Amino acid sequence: MYEKLLLNLAILAGKISFIVLKVTGRQGTAMPGKVAIKIFPGILKELTKRCNKTVVITGTNGKTTTNNLTNHIIGGKYDNLVSNLKGANMIQGVVTSFIVNNKNFYDWGGIFEVDEGSIPDVIHFFSPDYVILTNFFRDQLDRYGEVENTIHLVYDTLKDVDSTLILNADDPSTTQFNKLPNEKIYYGFNKNQFSKIDHSVAESIFCKNCGNRLSYNFISYGNVGDYYCDSCGVERPKINYAAESIDIKDNSYEFLLKINNSESINESINESVNESVNEGIIGSISENIAEDKFVFKYMGIYNIYNCLAAISLCLTENFDISFVQNQVENFDYKLGRMETISFPNKDVVLVLSKNPVGLSEVFNSFSHDEEPKSIMFLINDTPADGKDISWIWDADFEQINNIKNINYFYCSGTRANEAALRLKYSNFNTDKIKNMFQKK
Repeated sequence: MYEKLLLNLAILAGKISFIVLKVTGRQGTAMPGKVAIKIFPGILKELTKRCNKTVVITGTNGKTTTNNLTNHIIGGKYDNLVSNLKGANMIQGVVTSFIVNNKNFYDWGGIFEVDEGSIPDVIHFFSPDYVILTNFFRDQLDRYGEVENTIHLVYDTLKDVDSTLILNADDPSTTQFNKLPNEKIYYGFNKNQFSKIDHSVAESIFCKNCGNRLSYNFISYGNVGDYYCDSCGVERPKINYAAESIDIKDNSYEFLLKINNSESINESINESVNESVNEGIIGSISENIAEDKFVFKYMGIYNIYNCLAAISLCLTENFDISFVQNQVENFDYKLGRMETISFPNKDVVLVLSKNPVGLSEVFNSFSHDEEPKSIMFLINDTPADGKDISWIWDADFEQINNIKNINYFYCSGTRANEAALRLKYSNFNTDKIKNMFQKK
């Protein structure tokens, strides 16, 4: 009785703080949860009991996109979901999502993106049915340190749960998680027109198992691709959900999804594929392999990986393939991840980047746009952004010279001077650099 009273009090206090924040013009994506946790530290354990199923999405890049797309797909069938869609991905943000959408029961359940460093705090209170790992790159070095620290943190946390792991097979960090006994589902790319044979990548390409240099059949971006180790024999695992025949049409990606129903996948996937084949949805099938075309309208090869992660979860959950296709195609995403804002005489595209690989891929995506354009790069060094901005020197700024029809490149924020200097050293035309330095 006392615990129930404490739970209700914590939810009420969280709701009040949310209302106050909204009245004062603030988002209220984390503070309500922080207030509730102060009153009832174990609140997350009780709230997740209201979910039929739970999914945690973590990794360096792609958490918010994967979370929002997964919610869009599943939300097309179930109205009653709970999720931290605005990207507040520490424990207080997860609790806040329950407070602002307070229900006694959630039909399908809860889908949460969780900051890599907050994984132990969140999973301490519940064991999710699924954990999606997007990728691991160097990110916020002043907070996390080197990427190996983050990988070990997540690995040690997952040792204590029986969640099904949905893993990016093309990320060499996956080899660490292969050691876990959990059921695993893999997504990745087959070789396509965007595959690179050049192995001179910016990120570490050393085997996580033996430390020797990895070899690649191809690279998609960063150090993500079809890898293998000549020394210890580690290689990319067999992919259950693969994208191939990737093409760009009308500012959208079209790709063929190949589904390999190996024994390691739940029987539910086989049922989903068989039902779709009977209905004439699947383009072709041979033995345990089915394939069909998907359209995703957000640029960036990395976004197809995010798309595959969401598709893998939904098809594992036996959602109809044609339904998933439709939801993916009509996905309309905001929050600064390739978000387009239209004005009478121009479109503004907002893109969030916070590490070398992410920014390099943004520049690569821009190279496919031949329209006249100006670019603004805004970088700050406040605690929320990360005090250490040295990562911009590891990003492939030299790709700027492959982007057609740039009128001007504006550098803004508290570290605009360093951004302008980085541009200069990339051999970009300095006459086009406009420094808009902002004092703190």
